[in-house]
Amino acid sequence: MLSLHRKKTLIFLFFVLIAQIGYSQIDTQFQPDYDAKKVHFGYYLGFASTHYNFRFNNAFLSNSNSGNVKAITSPSTSGIKAGGVINVHLNDYYDFRFSPLSISIFNRKILESDSISNTQQDKAWFEIPMHLKYKSERRGNSRMFFFGGLKYGFETNIINKRGSAKTGSAQYIKSSDLCVEYGMGLEIFREYFKVTPEIHFSHGIKNMKEPGVPTSSYLRYLDKIRTHTVTFFLVFQ
Repeated sequence: MLSLHRKKTLIFLFFVLIAQIGYSQIDTQFQPDYDAKKVHFGYYLGFASTHYNFRFNNAFLSNSNSGNVKAITSPSTSGIKAGGVINVHLNDYYDFRFSPLSISIFNRKILESDSISNTQQDKAWFEIPMHLKYKSERRGNSRMFFFGGLKYGFETNIINKRGSAKTGSAQYIKSSDLCVEYGMGLEIFREYFKVTPEIHFSHGIKNMKEPGVPTSSYLRYLDKIRTHTVTFFLVFQ
């Protein structure tokens, strides 16, 4: 598996390549009046790498009462995202965009002492990201942009939080999340559409650990559980 540093390097090189392709095609400008329209609609497909970040409590760090629990980890796993996007043009440099319909399929895991039997898995989530987007001036058929905002998500396959839909450690993980999200992208204008490769970094600000974890669960050694996700998107408008 590629390390996180190598993944970021490959993503950066990909954007540089796309930028060179976009900047080289300035002989014919496609859709020169694109920004004259106030609202644009589109759709996207994303490929994500996600895991949990932990804050351990003093009981685990002191290793006095941890017993057979030697390690608690959350390996990076892959996921997919798809949905629609609405982009509202504010002025020459700023847009507001949000996704009223977005679904993500994750398979996050929590491993206790590398035991596969103690895993927590998420299924399908509905997510509602809202971003303020700052874009550069257009050069030919491309322009760069940066964005930041919030994303709210909730799990869709909950039958009963303490019942059959969640078992084991999963029942002590909350079914909704709030994240800070930021990233960058490149708009590439073509004759009849615009394609936008983007990279999103999402950091959970909500503690995903439910209260009332029993003393028999290894989750008792965690004070906070937060999500972290890196996603590569292709957006078509």
